[in-house]
Amino acid sequence: MRSIISLTREVYHCYMREDGSLYERAIGSIAKRNLSKDKDDFLRRYIDLIMNTKIISDTTKLYITSTLPSVASVIKQHNLTLAEHEQINIKTAQSKIDYDGKKLLKYFPDDMLSKVIGSSCDLGQYNKMLNLAISDYKTKDKLLDNILLTLPRVPVQDTLSDEELHDFIQIISPFIKKHRRYVEENLPEKAVGYLYFLTSNPSLSGKHKEHYSLIKQILE
Repeated sequence: MRSIISLTREVYHCYMREDGSLYERAIGSIAKRNLSKDKDDFLRRYIDLIMNTKIISDTTKLYITSTLPSVASVIKQHNLTLAEHEQINIKTAQSKIDYDGKKLLKYFPDDMLSKVIGSSCDLGQYNKMLNLAISDYKTKDKLLDNILLTLPRVPVQDTLSDEELHDFIQIISPFIKKHRRYVEENLPEKAVGYLYFLTSNPSLSGKHKEHYSLIKQILE
């Protein structure tokens, strides 16, 4: 079992109730460590990401929320009241948990939680990692889905000047879904009809041929 999965269980039970709400203060083993507010905030954000997004599977969440000692015991307990076709295979569950562990390692080092819970760590770097995971799995109202561009994978930045933000908005504005809908609803029908003529006529000449060449340069 990867350390990050094992310690995620500990963080869950110290911070989150069964109904998914967070305790006002950590309980259990983490409460005894008297963590700084920054570390406490980090762990709250981390467990919220884990439990309230699809960064890990429901099977792994089932294991994390249980207090039973092993994957097998968790799955056996879970299967007790289920019909046979609804039951989870223990080997399948273990594979999913292993897969989710590898998935988390794409964002976080395996020893991250032990260092955060321990004495000292580079919390600034870990926050950048967490912000990246949140941006991938928990963007507010999925706002980024409204951008028709494939955004590059870059490190999360926590500063940007007003001028830089304005320039960025100007760049992406034509590629926002709302803008596309507006353009689609207001395209001049005559021009669209002429475009169909140019692209469907195999024997263009004169101005028509020039216009087709211009359209081709833009669209290719």
